[in-house]
Parts: sequence; C-alpha cells; structure tokens
Amino acid sequence: MNKNVTIVGSGLAGPLLGILLAQKYNIRSNMYERNQDFRKTNKYSGRSINLALSERGINALREARIYDSKFKKSLIPMFGRMIHDIDGKQSFQPYGNKKSHYINSVSRSEINRLLLDKAESTQKISIKFSSKCSGIDFSNNKIMINETTQVYNGPVFGADGYKSAIAQKISNHIKLTDISHSYKELTIQSKNNDFQLDPNSLHIWPRRNMMLIALPNNDKTFTCTLFMKTKGKNSFESFTDNDKIINFFEKNFIDIIDLIPNICEYISKNPLGRLITIDVDKWYYKDQACLIGDSAHAIVPFYGQGMNASLEDCVKLCKLIDDADNWESVFYAFNQTRKLDADAISNLALKNYVTMRDSVLDKDHILKNELSLKLMDLYPNYFIPEYTMVSFTNIPYSIVQKRSKIQEKILNDIVKKKYSPYELQKEAVEKLIKSNLSRLDYA
Repeated sequence: MNKNVTIVGSGLAGPLLGILLAQKYNIRSNMYERNQDFRKTNKYSGRSINLALSERGINALREARIYDSKFKKSLIPMFGRMIHDIDGKQSFQPYGNKKSHYINSVSRSEINRLLLDKAESTQKISIKFSSKCSGIDFSNNKIMINETTQVYNGPVFGADGYKSAIAQKISNHIKLTDISHSYKELTIQSKNNDFQLDPNSLHIWPRRNMMLIALPNNDKTFTCTLFMKTKGKNSFESFTDNDKIINFFEKNFIDIIDLIPNICEYISKNPLGRLITIDVDKWYYKDQACLIGDSAHAIVPFYGQGMNASLEDCVKLCKLIDDADNWESVFYAFNQTRKLDADAISNLALKNYVTMRDSVLDKDHILKNELSLKLMDLYPNYFIPEYTMVSFTNIPYSIVQKRSKIQEKILNDIVKKKYSPYELQKEAVEKLIKSNLSRLDYA
C-alpha cells in the first residue's frame, strides 16, 4: 500500500485521520485547508461554537493519544437535560443511570486546535492553509488547488465537509435534504464571573415545533441555539423588527429575555444556519479516493453525533487497513459497512429532534424513559436505552437503530398492559424482553 496520502480538509476528521495513519502505519499526509490557520488569526470559521463529545469521539481521541488529563480539563460534563417549560419551571431528565453516563460540552475551536497541533507534531503531516480544493482529475492523478493543478501521490481523502469537491467527483448521486428548519446562535453571558444556569446540564426549552438549547462554555457563558422553521408562522422569516422579536420571546421563551438582554442584536446580526442531511450514494473511487466525515454523511445536530461519528469514521477505516493489502479493498469495505451506520444515525438524529422539541414534554415519554432505565438495571445486557447505546457505547449505529425499534415496542406493550418489573408481572416482562432481544455484551 502507498505510504503517502492527500487529505482535503483540516476540520476534525481530516487531522485525526492523518494522525492515526502516521502513528499506526507510518503514512505521510499532505493536507489542504481552504481557510487560514485560525491558530494565528484567532478567526475560527467553523460552525457551532461548541459541540457534545461522547463515548465514540472519546474512543477515537484516545486511539490518537489525545484524550489525556490536560484535554479533559477543557470539557464540561452534562448529566442530563434540564427542561424549561413555557412558564419558566425547570425539571431534570438524566441521560442514564450510571455516573459515567454524561456527555461533554467542548469548544469546537479548542478540539480543532489540539488536533492540528498533534498532527504537526507527528512530523509526517504537512498542512497547507488558504488552499481551496475545487476538483480532482483521477485519470491524470491531479488535484485542483487554488485554480492550479498539482500531482498527488497515493489516495486522496475527502474530509472537506458537506460541500465536498471530492464527493462531487466520486459519487453518482448526492441527496441533500433540507428539513425546512434553521438555527441561530445566541449567547448567555456570565454574571459575576459565574454561570447563570446549571453548567452540568444541557438546557432545553421545548416548544413543540421549535426549541432553544444551551450548552456551557469554560468562560462561564452558554452558547444557545434557537431551532425553528425557516419560513411561515413562528419562523425566522417573521423576525422583521425588534418589536416582533421581543413579542416572540415574551410569548415562547419568557425566562430567556432576562438572560439575554441584547437578544434583538443577536437575532438581527447572527447568521442563519441551515439544517440539512447529506446522503452520498458512493464514498470511494477505485484505490484513488475516499470520503470521510461530513463529506460522506452530514447529519442534523440533534443527537450530538456529527463530530463523534466523523471521528469514529477514522478509527473504523484504520481498523480495515489492518486486514487489507490494498487501498481499494479498504475503501470498498468501509463504504459497505460504515454507510449502514451513517444512514442509521442520520435517521436517529432526525427522530431525536422530535424527541427534544416535543416528546420531552409528554407524560408517556417521561414514563417510558424512566421505565427504560429501570429495565436496564434489571436486564443490563438485554435492554439498553437508545440514548445509552448512541452516546455511551460504541455499538454500531445500525444495531442501535434495530434494537431501539424493538425496545420501543416492548415499552409500549408494558405501558399498555400496565406491567411493572417490580411487581407480580416481573416474569412476563422478563419473558417479553428476552424473547425479543438477544444478549449484547457492549462494555
């Protein structure tokens, strides 16, 4: 196998892939990034300010020897959802039933900085900034950088995001789905150098057809994201003046106004982000190119798995190298196996938007969520709640999706028949679970 590769994109997946290839296989990488080096300009062009890091991403960073005590200090653990109802009342819904069941708020720029520094420290990765890739010529082994052609040696990895120039050349069909909802980011400033909300929760203001969330930052602020329809009633299109903005928040998010006194300025000036999914039908071309991360499977952010899935891509791809003697067999196997998981987490993320903005308010959902944690206590290797599987294990997303559907039917049956695992019907519940779910050892 060729010991030289080209990586297009230096966001999160690109540098991690380069690091793993250098550490495990002594492979050298030429990396191209369209933006300037933000470590020198302090102008970060990434999307959301902070992200939710969970087990899959942690596992990938551990593989690259980045997840250490220093890095952990940059993380803020969030142990569950703090639900803010329409009257401002708060209620807490835990993510799991173990002390280890928490996700982490982390600065996107901080984790990107660490990955870039680690990549350069290998001395096997050359990063060229302000170098935009606009195309690739597979016949002549040439790549277009800043409108000039350059010869590449070895395979090219497209890690250049959902508008990937490499994907445009590889795939036969790219399906882009706009869910007709968009987002804007706001900020809850610190007060007296302290957080204004509980920093160890992911705060959600669910309002059926829209929601607001808040994640903590190390400077004691919160990054808030408002998700709602792009057009129509109760949409971003309706924010035509300050009075309408204030009236909207007074009606829907009354407790936010005191937390963000300059909310009109944020709404007026901050850019509107799109919520889209990308389904790329083919991820590779012969032994010459392969897609990873958002280039192959951009998803909506409602499970906090975009970054985690992209980092996990790198680990999955490298494990395939161990059993292969040529790049094309690696790429083929990666496409065949990983796309199933990518499709699964894309669907799960869309479903979780409904959960976050609607279901968390419903008594049935709350009841089933509590019941699922009890069932996990009783049958830990059989009944594993969906959120636990997604966020706190490395169980393949496709398996998560299949088991989750079965478990939802079990929960509905238990609630409908008023079974209780702690009362006379325990045997019936156990039979229901073990006859429908196989044992799964995932720790």
